[in-house]
Amino acid sequence: MPSSTWIEQLARFGYAAKGVVYFIIGLLAIPVAFGSGSKTADTSGALDTIVAQPFGKFLLALIAFGLMGYVLWRLTQALFDLEHQGKINAKKIVQRLGYALSGLSYAGVSLSAVQTVFGEEGDDSSWRRDWAARLLEQPLGQELFWIVGAIAIAVGVSFLYEAYTAKFREHFKLLNMSKTQIQWATWLGRFGISARGAAFGLIPLLSLSEERK
Repeated sequence: MPSSTWIEQLARFGYAAKGVVYFIIGLLAIPVAFGSGSKTADTSGALDTIVAQPFGKFLLALIAFGLMGYVLWRLTQALFDLEHQGKINAKKIVQRLGYALSGLSYAGVSLSAVQTVFGEEGDDSSWRRDWAARLLEQPLGQELFWIVGAIAIAVGVSFLYEAYTAKFREHFKLLNMSKTQIQWATWLGRFGISARGAAFGLIPLLSLSEERK
């Protein structure tokens, strides 16, 4: 197994970059939920919001670099036993496939960030229409569309439940943290995970809305 110290440092930067993106998605989701807002609550809206800030292109370039670090970390997790889990079984294979899919999905987000830096804006609405239309064209397409949407919403709800219960605190080193640090980390964790849940839940709803236009 290769030395992973530098990869872990990139992964930390990547988690921070991912957190920034989801934080902004969460902020964008608030007006969208009430039927207002000039930007969509998705990665495209988040990237556009970042690039519009002072030094936005520089910040977005850093985020793109961080996300690529996260991608490299996930793909390394998929290929190597970094967690020293031992013998491979079906559950671990599924877990590693999940790491690979996560890495590939964020490779797309990182590419979108790079394109936004260079002024090549993507169109998430067009992407949603395309995948929804292609799915609906398949045999039992409408049923499949609703199944995929229900799964995405269920994943979103699971994130919201995790935020509510603060289960993520199991990963905190509570004995080494002050009360203030625990409170802030818990608040930020709840907000970030809620934003992620909102993003997952909004994807099928936005897709359905675009398909009906």
